[in-house]
Amino acid sequence: MKSLSFFARLIFCCILTIFLAILIFPVSSCAQSPQEEYGTAAVLLPDGQKRANVSDFRGDLKQWEEALAIPRPNHSEALYATAAKIKAYLAAWRVPYVTQEFTLQQHKMLVVSFAAFVLAMLLGVAVFRKKPLLALALLLAMPALLIAEFELFVPVVSWVAQKRAENIIVSFNAAAPVRELIFAAHYDSKTDIFDHIQRARVYWFMIPSFGWGLLLVVLVFLARKYSVLGGRPERIVVSLAVAVFIAYWGLVAYAMGGYVLIPEERQSIGAVDDGGAVVTLLALAKDIQEGKVGVGQSNITLLFTAGEEINLLGADAYVKARLREKGKRPPVSLINLEVAGQNGGIVYLEKSGVFLKYYEADPGLVGRIDAAVQAVTGVPIKAGGKVADDSQRFMAAGIPSVTIGNSGLPGYGMTGFHGEKDSLQRVNYRNIELMVGVLGRYIESY
Repeated sequence: MKSLSFFARLIFCCILTIFLAILIFPVSSCAQSPQEEYGTAAVLLPDGQKRANVSDFRGDLKQWEEALAIPRPNHSEALYATAAKIKAYLAAWRVPYVTQEFTLQQHKMLVVSFAAFVLAMLLGVAVFRKKPLLALALLLAMPALLIAEFELFVPVVSWVAQKRAENIIVSFNAAAPVRELIFAAHYDSKTDIFDHIQRARVYWFMIPSFGWGLLLVVLVFLARKYSVLGGRPERIVVSLAVAVFIAYWGLVAYAMGGYVLIPEERQSIGAVDDGGAVVTLLALAKDIQEGKVGVGQSNITLLFTAGEEINLLGADAYVKARLREKGKRPPVSLINLEVAGQNGGIVYLEKSGVFLKYYEADPGLVGRIDAAVQAVTGVPIKAGGKVADDSQRFMAAGIPSVTIGNSGLPGYGMTGFHGEKDSLQRVNYRNIELMVGVLGRYIESY
Protein backbone atom coordinates (compact mmCIF):
# COMPACT_ATOMS: atom_id res chain seq x y z
CA MET A 1 0.00 0.00 0.00
CA LYS A 2 2.91 2.34 0.67
CA SER A 3 4.18 1.76 -2.87
CA LEU A 4 0.73 2.43 -4.29
CA SER A 5 0.45 5.62 -2.24
CA PHE A 6 3.87 6.79 -3.45
CA PHE A 7 2.99 6.09 -7.09
CA ALA A 8 -0.37 7.85 -6.71
CA ARG A 9 1.38 10.95 -5.39
CA LEU A 10 3.76 10.79 -8.33
CA ILE A 11 0.93 10.65 -10.88
CA PHE A 12 -0.94 13.46 -9.11
CA CYS A 13 2.13 15.70 -9.23
CA CYS A 14 2.58 14.96 -12.97
CA ILE A 15 -1.02 15.85 -13.77
CA LEU A 16 -0.90 19.03 -11.68
CA THR A 17 2.33 20.21 -13.32
CA ILE A 18 1.00 19.56 -16.84
CA PHE A 19 -2.22 21.39 -16.00
CA LEU A 20 -0.32 24.42 -14.73
CA ALA A 21 1.96 24.40 -17.77
CA ILE A 22 -1.03 24.30 -20.12
CA LEU A 23 -2.53 27.29 -18.34
CA ILE A 24 0.68 29.30 -18.52
CA PHE A 25 2.11 28.70 -21.98
CA PRO A 26 -0.79 29.55 -24.32
CA VAL A 27 -1.15 33.03 -22.88
CA SER A 28 2.56 33.76 -23.13
CA SER A 29 3.61 36.01 -26.00
CA CYS A 30 6.87 37.14 -27.52
CA ALA A 31 5.17 39.85 -29.58
CA GLN A 32 6.92 43.18 -29.63
CA SER A 33 5.38 46.27 -28.13
CA PRO A 34 3.75 48.70 -30.59
CA GLN A 35 6.73 51.04 -30.26
CA GLU A 36 9.18 48.21 -31.02
CA GLU A 37 7.05 47.03 -33.93
CA TYR A 38 7.02 50.42 -35.63
CA GLY A 39 10.68 50.95 -34.84
CA THR A 40 11.80 47.71 -36.49
CA ALA A 41 9.24 47.31 -39.28
CA ALA A 42 10.48 47.62 -42.83
CA VAL A 43 8.70 50.26 -44.87
CA LEU A 44 5.71 49.02 -46.86
CA LEU A 45 5.67 51.15 -49.97
CA PRO A 46 2.38 52.67 -51.16
CA ASP A 47 1.11 51.77 -54.62
CA GLY A 48 2.70 54.78 -56.29
CA GLN A 49 6.27 53.84 -55.36
CA LYS A 50 6.95 50.72 -57.40
CA ARG A 51 10.63 50.69 -58.41
CA ALA A 52 10.37 47.99 -61.09
CA ASN A 53 7.89 46.43 -63.45
CA VAL A 54 5.69 44.32 -61.17
CA SER A 55 2.94 42.37 -62.90
CA ASP A 56 -0.46 43.49 -61.61
CA PHE A 57 -2.03 40.18 -60.60
CA ARG A 58 -4.00 41.61 -57.70
CA GLY A 59 -7.42 40.28 -58.68
CA ASP A 60 -6.04 36.87 -59.59
CA LEU A 61 -3.90 36.69 -56.45
CA LYS A 62 -6.94 37.13 -54.26
CA GLN A 63 -8.86 34.48 -56.17
CA TRP A 64 -6.01 31.98 -55.96
CA GLU A 65 -5.39 32.64 -52.27
CA GLU A 66 -9.05 32.15 -51.41
CA ALA A 67 -9.15 28.91 -53.41
CA LEU A 68 -6.29 27.53 -51.32
CA ALA A 69 -7.61 28.91 -48.01
CA ILE A 70 -8.73 25.66 -46.41
CA PRO A 71 -7.12 23.67 -43.59
CA ARG A 72 -4.80 21.24 -45.39
CA PRO A 73 -2.88 19.30 -42.73
CA ASN A 74 -0.77 16.40 -43.90
CA HIS A 75 -3.09 13.80 -42.40
CA SER A 76 -6.14 15.12 -44.26
CA GLU A 77 -7.71 14.51 -47.66
CA ALA A 78 -7.57 18.29 -48.16
CA LEU A 79 -3.84 17.91 -48.80
CA TYR A 80 -4.65 16.03 -52.02
CA ALA A 81 -7.37 18.54 -52.93
CA THR A 82 -4.90 21.40 -52.59
CA ALA A 83 -2.33 19.64 -54.75
CA ALA A 84 -5.04 19.10 -57.36
CA LYS A 85 -5.89 22.82 -57.37
CA ILE A 86 -2.26 23.81 -57.85
CA LYS A 87 -1.90 21.36 -60.75
CA ALA A 88 -5.16 22.60 -62.28
CA TYR A 89 -3.88 26.19 -62.33
CA LEU A 90 -0.58 25.12 -63.87
CA ALA A 91 -2.30 22.99 -66.51
CA ALA A 92 -4.68 25.83 -67.42
CA TRP A 93 -1.67 28.08 -68.09
CA ARG A 94 0.19 25.30 -69.99
CA VAL A 95 2.98 25.42 -67.41
CA PRO A 96 5.07 22.21 -67.53
CA TYR A 97 5.19 20.24 -64.29
CA VAL A 98 5.81 16.76 -62.92
CA THR A 99 4.98 15.21 -59.56
CA GLN A 100 7.22 13.31 -57.18
CA GLU A 101 5.57 10.80 -54.88
CA PHE A 102 7.07 10.04 -51.50
CA THR A 103 6.12 8.42 -48.20
CA LEU A 104 4.72 10.78 -45.60
CA GLN A 105 4.60 9.94 -41.88
CA GLN A 106 1.38 11.86 -41.46
CA HIS A 107 1.30 11.90 -37.64
CA LYS A 108 5.05 12.10 -37.12
CA MET A 109 4.97 14.82 -34.45
CA LEU A 110 2.24 13.08 -32.45
CA VAL A 111 3.77 9.60 -32.61
CA VAL A 112 7.33 10.67 -31.82
CA SER A 113 6.39 12.99 -28.95
CA PHE A 114 4.05 10.38 -27.43
CA ALA A 115 6.82 7.77 -27.66
CA ALA A 116 9.18 10.16 -25.86
CA PHE A 117 6.52 10.76 -23.20
CA VAL A 118 6.11 7.01 -22.68
CA LEU A 119 9.88 6.66 -22.29
CA ALA A 120 9.81 9.46 -19.71
CA MET A 121 7.08 7.68 -17.74
CA LEU A 122 8.96 4.38 -17.89
CA LEU A 123 12.05 6.20 -16.62
CA GLY A 124 9.94 7.41 -13.71
CA VAL A 125 8.94 3.81 -12.96
CA ALA A 126 12.61 2.73 -13.15
CA VAL A 127 13.55 5.46 -10.69
CA PHE A 128 10.71 4.45 -8.40
CA ARG A 129 11.88 0.81 -8.49
CA LYS A 130 15.53 1.84 -7.99
CA LYS A 131 16.84 0.39 -11.29
CA PRO A 132 19.58 2.84 -12.36
CA LEU A 133 20.76 0.94 -15.45
CA LEU A 134 17.25 0.65 -16.81
CA ALA A 135 16.63 4.33 -16.04
CA LEU A 136 19.85 5.29 -17.87
CA ALA A 137 18.92 3.19 -20.91
CA LEU A 138 15.49 4.82 -21.09
CA LEU A 139 17.00 8.27 -20.72
CA LEU A 140 19.51 7.67 -23.53
CA ALA A 141 16.73 6.29 -25.73
CA MET A 142 14.90 9.63 -25.65
CA PRO A 143 17.48 11.86 -27.42
CA ALA A 144 18.39 8.93 -29.67
CA LEU A 145 14.76 8.73 -30.80
CA LEU A 146 14.54 12.48 -31.43
CA ILE A 147 17.82 12.61 -33.34
CA ALA A 148 16.89 9.61 -35.49
CA GLU A 149 13.45 10.98 -36.35
CA PHE A 150 14.13 14.72 -36.67
CA GLU A 151 17.81 14.99 -37.67
CA LEU A 152 18.48 11.72 -39.53
CA PHE A 153 14.94 11.35 -40.94
CA VAL A 154 14.76 7.69 -39.91
CA PRO A 155 11.14 6.74 -39.04
CA VAL A 156 11.91 4.70 -35.92
CA VAL A 157 8.34 4.91 -34.61
CA SER A 158 6.56 7.32 -36.96
CA TRP A 159 6.22 4.58 -39.62
CA VAL A 160 3.08 3.40 -37.80
CA ALA A 161 1.06 6.09 -39.64
CA GLN A 162 2.12 6.55 -43.26
CA LYS A 163 0.55 7.67 -46.54
CA ARG A 164 1.58 8.74 -50.02
CA ALA A 165 2.02 12.42 -50.80
CA GLU A 166 3.52 14.39 -53.65
CA ASN A 167 5.75 17.31 -54.48
CA ILE A 168 4.84 19.36 -57.55
CA ILE A 169 7.85 20.37 -59.65
CA VAL A 170 7.69 23.04 -62.36
CA SER A 171 10.64 23.35 -64.75
CA PHE A 172 11.58 26.06 -67.22
CA ASN A 173 14.75 24.97 -69.00
CA ALA A 174 17.19 27.28 -70.77
CA ALA A 175 18.79 26.30 -74.07
CA ALA A 176 22.33 26.38 -72.66
CA PRO A 177 21.99 26.53 -68.86
CA VAL A 178 24.90 27.55 -66.66
CA ARG A 179 22.95 27.41 -63.39
CA GLU A 180 19.71 26.21 -61.82
CA LEU A 181 17.62 28.48 -59.62
CA ILE A 182 15.14 26.68 -57.37
CA PHE A 183 12.24 28.47 -55.66
CA ALA A 184 10.27 26.54 -53.05
CA ALA A 185 7.09 26.87 -50.99
CA HIS A 186 5.10 24.28 -49.05
CA TYR A 187 1.38 23.81 -49.65
CA ASP A 188 0.51 21.89 -46.48
CA SER A 189 -0.78 23.69 -43.38
CA LYS A 190 -0.80 22.90 -39.69
CA THR A 191 -2.82 23.69 -36.59
CA ASP A 192 -1.12 23.54 -33.21
CA ILE A 193 -1.88 24.24 -29.58
CA PHE A 194 0.96 26.80 -29.50
CA ASP A 195 2.37 29.09 -32.17
CA HIS A 196 6.04 29.09 -33.29
CA ILE A 197 7.24 31.38 -30.52
CA GLN A 198 5.42 29.57 -27.73
CA ARG A 199 6.59 26.16 -28.98
CA ALA A 200 10.18 27.39 -29.05
CA ARG A 201 9.85 28.20 -25.35
CA VAL A 202 8.69 24.65 -24.64
CA TYR A 203 11.40 23.01 -26.75
CA TRP A 204 14.16 25.14 -25.23
CA PHE A 205 14.00 22.98 -22.10
CA MET A 206 14.62 19.69 -23.93
CA ILE A 207 18.39 19.58 -23.45
CA PRO A 208 18.22 20.77 -19.81
CA SER A 209 15.60 18.08 -19.18
CA PHE A 210 18.09 15.38 -20.18
CA GLY A 211 20.47 16.77 -17.58
CA TRP A 212 17.61 16.63 -15.09
CA GLY A 213 16.99 13.00 -16.06
CA LEU A 214 20.68 12.17 -15.61
CA LEU A 215 20.50 13.64 -12.12
CA LEU A 216 17.61 11.30 -11.36
CA VAL A 217 19.69 8.34 -12.57
CA VAL A 218 22.56 9.38 -10.28
CA LEU A 219 20.16 9.69 -7.34
CA VAL A 220 18.83 6.19 -7.99
CA PHE A 221 22.37 4.83 -8.17
CA LEU A 222 23.22 6.46 -4.84
CA ALA A 223 20.01 5.22 -3.27
CA ARG A 224 20.69 1.66 -4.40
CA LYS A 225 24.41 1.53 -3.60
CA TYR A 226 24.61 3.54 -0.43
CA SER A 227 21.05 3.26 0.90
CA VAL A 228 20.60 7.00 0.91
CA LEU A 229 17.38 8.91 0.23
CA GLY A 230 15.45 6.45 2.36
CA GLY A 231 13.68 9.02 4.50
CA ARG A 232 10.24 10.41 3.80
CA PRO A 233 11.40 13.96 2.96
CA GLU A 234 14.00 12.60 0.51
CA ARG A 235 11.41 10.37 -1.16
CA ILE A 236 9.08 13.33 -1.58
CA VAL A 237 11.85 15.39 -3.19
CA VAL A 238 12.72 12.58 -5.60
CA SER A 239 9.07 12.00 -6.47
CA LEU A 240 8.63 15.69 -7.22
CA ALA A 241 11.77 15.67 -9.38
CA VAL A 242 10.43 12.70 -11.35
CA ALA A 243 7.03 14.38 -11.63
CA VAL A 244 8.61 17.51 -13.13
CA PHE A 245 10.54 15.42 -15.66
CA ILE A 246 7.48 13.45 -16.74
CA ALA A 247 5.28 16.54 -16.75
CA TYR A 248 7.70 18.38 -19.03
CA TRP A 249 7.66 15.58 -21.59
CA GLY A 250 3.91 15.48 -21.26
CA LEU A 251 3.93 19.16 -22.20
CA VAL A 252 6.17 18.39 -25.20
CA ALA A 253 3.71 15.72 -26.32
CA TYR A 254 0.86 18.18 -25.84
CA ALA A 255 2.72 20.83 -27.88
CA MET A 256 3.55 18.44 -30.73
CA GLY A 257 0.47 16.25 -30.78
CA GLY A 258 -2.25 18.39 -29.26
CA TYR A 259 -3.55 19.25 -32.73
CA VAL A 260 -5.73 16.14 -32.57
CA LEU A 261 -7.73 17.88 -29.82
CA ILE A 262 -8.49 21.02 -31.86
CA PRO A 263 -11.97 21.04 -33.45
CA GLU A 264 -12.30 21.46 -37.20
CA GLU A 265 -13.81 24.94 -36.96
CA ARG A 266 -10.63 26.17 -35.23
CA GLN A 267 -8.19 24.75 -37.78
CA SER A 268 -5.69 27.12 -39.39
CA ILE A 269 -6.18 27.78 -43.11
CA GLY A 270 -2.49 28.68 -43.45
CA ALA A 271 -3.23 31.83 -45.44
CA VAL A 272 0.28 33.21 -44.83
CA ASP A 273 2.02 30.00 -43.71
CA ASP A 274 2.45 29.13 -46.50
CA GLY A 275 -0.49 30.02 -48.74
CA GLY A 276 0.97 33.40 -49.67
CA ALA A 277 4.20 31.77 -50.81
CA VAL A 278 2.33 29.20 -52.93
CA VAL A 279 0.38 31.98 -54.63
CA THR A 280 3.63 33.89 -55.20
CA LEU A 281 5.17 30.93 -57.02
CA LEU A 282 2.00 30.37 -59.04
CA ALA A 283 2.16 34.00 -60.18
CA LEU A 284 5.85 33.65 -60.97
CA ALA A 285 5.14 30.52 -63.04
CA LYS A 286 2.48 32.40 -65.00
CA ASP A 287 4.84 35.33 -65.58
CA ILE A 288 7.64 33.10 -66.85
CA GLN A 289 5.30 31.11 -69.08
CA GLU A 290 3.95 34.32 -70.61
CA GLY A 291 7.43 35.67 -71.22
CA LYS A 292 7.21 38.49 -68.69
CA VAL A 293 10.33 37.21 -66.92
CA GLY A 294 13.37 36.21 -68.96
CA VAL A 295 15.21 33.15 -67.67
CA GLY A 296 18.40 33.81 -69.66
CA GLN A 297 20.90 31.01 -69.11
CA SER A 298 19.18 29.75 -65.95
CA ASN A 299 17.10 26.63 -65.52
CA ILE A 300 14.21 27.63 -63.26
CA THR A 301 12.60 25.10 -60.90
CA LEU A 302 9.53 25.92 -58.83
CA LEU A 303 9.00 23.38 -56.07
CA PHE A 304 5.71 22.99 -54.18
CA THR A 305 6.29 20.62 -51.26
CA ALA A 306 4.08 18.67 -48.88
CA GLY A 307 5.19 17.48 -45.46
CA GLU A 308 7.02 20.66 -44.46
CA GLU A 309 4.98 21.06 -41.30
CA ILE A 310 5.88 17.55 -40.11
CA ASN A 311 9.65 17.82 -40.30
CA LEU A 312 10.34 18.88 -43.88
CA LEU A 313 9.51 15.49 -45.38
CA GLY A 314 8.73 16.72 -48.91
CA ALA A 315 11.95 18.72 -49.18
CA ASP A 316 13.89 15.78 -47.76
CA ALA A 317 12.46 13.47 -50.43
CA TYR A 318 13.23 15.97 -53.20
CA VAL A 319 16.84 16.57 -52.13
CA LYS A 320 17.56 12.86 -51.69
CA ALA A 321 16.15 12.14 -55.15
CA ARG A 322 18.41 14.84 -56.64
CA LEU A 323 21.46 13.41 -54.91
CA ARG A 324 20.71 9.98 -56.39
CA GLU A 325 20.58 11.35 -59.94
CA LYS A 326 23.55 10.68 -62.16
CA GLY A 327 24.99 12.98 -64.77
CA LYS A 328 26.40 16.47 -64.65
CA ARG A 329 24.07 19.30 -63.69
CA PRO A 330 24.75 23.04 -63.53
CA PRO A 331 25.36 24.67 -60.12
CA VAL A 332 22.16 24.98 -58.11
CA SER A 333 20.84 27.34 -55.42
CA LEU A 334 17.57 27.75 -53.52
CA ILE A 335 15.32 30.64 -52.59
CA ASN A 336 12.75 29.30 -50.13
CA LEU A 337 9.60 31.27 -49.34
CA GLU A 338 8.06 31.32 -45.85
CA VAL A 339 5.32 33.59 -44.50
CA ALA A 340 5.35 35.66 -47.68
CA GLY A 341 2.41 37.96 -48.22
CA GLN A 342 1.78 39.37 -44.77
CA ASN A 343 2.47 42.96 -43.71
CA GLY A 344 5.93 44.45 -43.54
CA GLY A 345 9.09 44.57 -45.57
CA ILE A 346 10.97 41.59 -46.95
CA VAL A 347 13.24 39.76 -44.53
CA TYR A 348 15.60 36.81 -44.82
CA LEU A 349 16.04 34.11 -42.20
CA GLU A 350 19.64 33.98 -41.01
CA LYS A 351 19.66 30.30 -40.02
CA SER A 352 17.64 27.15 -40.60
CA GLY A 353 17.73 24.00 -38.49
CA VAL A 354 15.62 21.32 -36.85
CA PHE A 355 16.96 19.88 -33.62
CA LEU A 356 20.73 20.05 -33.23
CA LYS A 357 22.44 21.82 -36.11
CA TYR A 358 21.51 25.15 -37.69
CA TYR A 359 22.85 26.19 -41.09
CA GLU A 360 23.51 29.78 -42.13
CA ALA A 361 21.91 31.46 -45.14
CA ASP A 362 24.31 31.78 -48.06
CA PRO A 363 25.74 35.34 -47.98
CA GLY A 364 26.07 35.50 -51.77
CA LEU A 365 22.37 34.73 -52.22
CA VAL A 366 21.46 37.23 -49.51
CA GLY A 367 23.39 39.94 -51.33
CA ARG A 368 21.82 39.16 -54.70
CA ILE A 369 18.26 38.92 -53.38
CA ASP A 370 18.86 42.17 -51.43
CA ALA A 371 19.76 43.91 -54.69
CA ALA A 372 16.49 42.64 -56.22
CA VAL A 373 14.50 43.75 -53.17
CA GLN A 374 15.97 47.24 -53.32
CA ALA A 375 15.37 47.48 -57.07
CA VAL A 376 11.69 46.63 -56.65
CA THR A 377 10.84 48.26 -53.30
CA GLY A 378 13.62 50.76 -52.61
CA VAL A 379 14.08 49.22 -49.16
CA PRO A 380 16.95 46.88 -48.19
CA ILE A 381 16.22 43.38 -46.98
CA LYS A 382 16.48 42.84 -43.22
CA ALA A 383 17.60 39.88 -41.11
CA GLY A 384 14.79 37.94 -39.48
CA GLY A 385 16.28 35.39 -37.08
CA LYS A 386 16.21 31.60 -37.48
CA VAL A 387 13.63 29.06 -38.55
CA ALA A 388 12.99 25.36 -39.18
CA ASP A 389 11.95 25.14 -42.82
CA ASP A 390 12.54 23.35 -46.12
CA SER A 391 15.79 25.20 -46.79
CA GLN A 392 17.43 23.11 -44.05
CA ARG A 393 17.38 20.00 -46.24
CA PHE A 394 19.09 21.86 -49.08
CA MET A 395 21.65 23.44 -46.75
CA ALA A 396 22.46 20.08 -45.19
CA ALA A 397 23.19 18.78 -48.72
CA GLY A 398 25.58 21.67 -49.37
CA ILE A 399 23.22 23.61 -51.67
CA PRO A 400 23.44 27.41 -51.20
CA SER A 401 20.09 28.54 -49.81
CA VAL A 402 18.20 31.32 -48.14
CA THR A 403 14.62 31.73 -46.92
CA ILE A 404 12.76 35.00 -47.45
CA GLY A 405 9.33 36.29 -46.45
CA ASN A 406 7.63 39.34 -44.95
CA SER A 407 8.21 40.60 -41.44
CA GLY A 408 4.55 40.84 -40.41
CA LEU A 409 5.18 44.22 -38.83
CA PRO A 410 3.18 46.23 -38.04
CA GLY A 411 0.91 43.39 -37.01
CA TYR A 412 1.45 39.94 -35.54
CA GLY A 413 5.06 39.66 -36.70
CA MET A 414 6.13 36.01 -36.57
CA THR A 415 3.54 35.06 -33.96
CA GLY A 416 0.06 33.62 -34.42
CA PHE A 417 0.86 30.97 -37.03
CA HIS A 418 -0.62 27.45 -36.86
CA GLY A 419 -3.82 28.95 -35.50
CA GLU A 420 -6.88 31.01 -36.32
CA LYS A 421 -4.83 34.22 -36.62
CA ASP A 422 -3.35 32.92 -39.88
CA SER A 423 -6.46 33.96 -41.80
CA LEU A 424 -7.24 35.76 -45.06
CA GLN A 425 -7.46 39.02 -43.08
CA ARG A 426 -3.71 38.69 -42.50
CA VAL A 427 -2.85 38.53 -46.22
CA ASN A 428 -1.36 41.61 -47.87
CA TYR A 429 -1.88 41.13 -51.61
CA ARG A 430 0.26 44.14 -52.44
CA ASN A 431 3.20 42.41 -50.74
CA ILE A 432 2.59 39.24 -52.76
CA GLU A 433 2.71 41.40 -55.89
CA LEU A 434 6.00 42.90 -54.77
CA MET A 435 7.46 39.48 -53.92
CA VAL A 436 6.63 38.24 -57.43
CA GLY A 437 8.44 41.28 -58.80
CA VAL A 438 11.44 40.66 -56.54
CA LEU A 439 11.77 37.03 -57.69
CA GLY A 440 11.48 38.06 -61.32
CA ARG A 441 14.14 40.72 -60.88
CA TYR A 442 16.36 38.20 -59.07
CA ILE A 443 16.09 35.74 -61.98
CA GLU A 444 16.91 38.42 -64.55
CA SER A 445 19.90 39.62 -62.52
CA TYR A 446 21.97 36.60 -63.61
